[in-house]
Amino acid sequence: MNKLIRNFNVERDRDVKNMETLWRKAVGIAVFCCTFILTFAFAQASSCYAQAQAPAPKELASLNEPAPPSPAGTTNTTTTAAATPATSSKESPTQPVSTTDADVPPAVAKELDAMEKRIEELEAALKAKDADAQPAADPSATPDASAAAAPIPFGGPSVAASSSAAPPPAPQDKKPAPADPFSVDDWTWLNGNSRNHDDPLAMKYFDPEVRFDANYIEDYNQPKDHTMGGATESFRNGEFQLEQASFGGDLRVGNVRGRILTMFGLFATTTPRNDGSFGVGQWDLRGAYKYISEAWGGYHFNVQHGLNIDAGIFVSYIGLFSYYNFDNWTYQPSFVSSNTPWFFNGLRIQWFPKENLKIEPWIINGWQSYAKYNGHLGLGGQILWRPHPWLSFVFNNYGMGTDTLGVPGRSRLHTDDSVEVRYYHHPDKFLDSMAFSATGDLGCEYGGTQPGTIVSCHNNSGGHPKQSFAGWMVYNRFQFKKDLFGVTLGGGVLDNPGRYLTLLPPINGADAVSGSPYFQGYPGSIYKAWDSTITFDWMPSQFTTFRFETGYRYANVPYWTGRQGITPPGANYTNDLTNPAHFICSNGADSGIGAGGIVANNTGNYLQDLNIGAAETACFNIEGGGEGTPGIGNIWQPDMRKSQWENTISIMVKL
Repeated sequence: MNKLIRNFNVERDRDVKNMETLWRKAVGIAVFCCTFILTFAFAQASSCYAQAQAPAPKELASLNEPAPPSPAGTTNTTTTAAATPATSSKESPTQPVSTTDADVPPAVAKELDAMEKRIEELEAALKAKDADAQPAADPSATPDASAAAAPIPFGGPSVAASSSAAPPPAPQDKKPAPADPFSVDDWTWLNGNSRNHDDPLAMKYFDPEVRFDANYIEDYNQPKDHTMGGATESFRNGEFQLEQASFGGDLRVGNVRGRILTMFGLFATTTPRNDGSFGVGQWDLRGAYKYISEAWGGYHFNVQHGLNIDAGIFVSYIGLFSYYNFDNWTYQPSFVSSNTPWFFNGLRIQWFPKENLKIEPWIINGWQSYAKYNGHLGLGGQILWRPHPWLSFVFNNYGMGTDTLGVPGRSRLHTDDSVEVRYYHHPDKFLDSMAFSATGDLGCEYGGTQPGTIVSCHNNSGGHPKQSFAGWMVYNRFQFKKDLFGVTLGGGVLDNPGRYLTLLPPINGADAVSGSPYFQGYPGSIYKAWDSTITFDWMPSQFTTFRFETGYRYANVPYWTGRQGITPPGANYTNDLTNPAHFICSNGADSGIGAGGIVANNTGNYLQDLNIGAAETACFNIEGGGEGTPGIGNIWQPDMRKSQWENTISIMVKL
């Protein structure tokens, strides 16, 4: 009996154990089925949602095998997902099933892991917004063995392909294009730079530019002929004058580039008259170029941050200040700016090895010249370096040019170097900005041909007079109330033995070709000067400046126009045939006698000219002779002063 009971118990335990094993398998299978249905429903819902978005179909098409869409624009997965409403939407499709390894058969767990990995791959593919479209698979190609062995989930071959395909590679970062030169920081605070932030006229291929500059200047010397001299910005006294009216702009089509800016107003006459090169040979170059301030064409090469090769007439920044008054901190700059070039005619190469560095060689006709004075072209260049948003350096150098009319053996050297520093910048305060600029120039001429024309860079080296240029200028700029107002204080000095860069006063219409016997530049002559200005700007718009300026200038020789003016009696309206290179008689007639040279002193006193006696005699006879003897009273004399004080009001516009 006991044996029977023991056998019964053993069989019972075995049956219970078998039933327990079957029960666990049933539970495992049920859990697997539920999890599989839940996971599949979530995946199909995600696919359905993705197909409802605009960019998603392109992404899905790049991952799946080609499959024709259903008439409703959805795949079979939509129907499958809709057929399982009981599946919880809160459960993540990649969330692990809450069963233990002991409860789930290994084969089922392996299938679950594979399914979870494929679902993760599908989600990653759907979320790869920037993936490049991949070519459709070749139907004749042999499928991948691993893909063929993998179970195909419900929903058709498109889902199988998407679940077995690897996610597309992430797009590789392209190397960023180099920044345009000097484009990262704001440089509108610089002296000599336009302060425009916006360009309202810009077009696709052409960037128009329009400038106007009108002024009213009051000279306390009150010249009766209203003529002022010794400057490149101040020309007429007590009158409203249009100094500049310019139209043009920049052309850029692909890598082809060009610029043209016309020049009307007083600048069209006052700037060309300082160029003596047009006196060489034939053709009226002054007339050809007088209405052009810039005109060049060139090509841009995509080398580092840019390489430009341009040819034509382009502005010079020797002397720091811009040719255009709107861009400058003051209206009348000091001598090292006024007495140095505003333009060049030739070839330039602009190389930008870095965003904040420009190296610019020049091959030009000469020193602010339309043509070549003698046998040599001029060579020069600029290095512009802006290492910080508050710091700018510019270095200009020139040499080799033979730039003295009629003296082919004399060469010129010049260096012009500037630094600008913005040492205070608080845009939120009433005083929002303070900056200064400092410029220093050194130059000389050497050589010559005939006796009396040979000069030296050193003091009387070899018995030849020193011919040099030395000067500096410093300005400090204050800006207030978000750059609504500006105040500039500054000035400079100049020492120019030989006067080869001293501006010739327009005595009787004299220019760089004619010269004047009343103000002669010759080896050994002296000229020293200094100036100072106070400037107030009201800038209601970035395109407009109202400027009020007062300035005082002094020279060690008579230079500025005095009360009686520098125009002979009757000149320009009754007797326009007088030669500005000749001494003029007291009645306004031309003596026919030019300068003979001054050797007695270095002050340039024309009364000691070697031909003054001959001019007196000629004028004595022209005026009727009679009793008495020829004398200085027979010679007309311009009224020249050693100082000048002027006030300037101007309105300037730049678009």
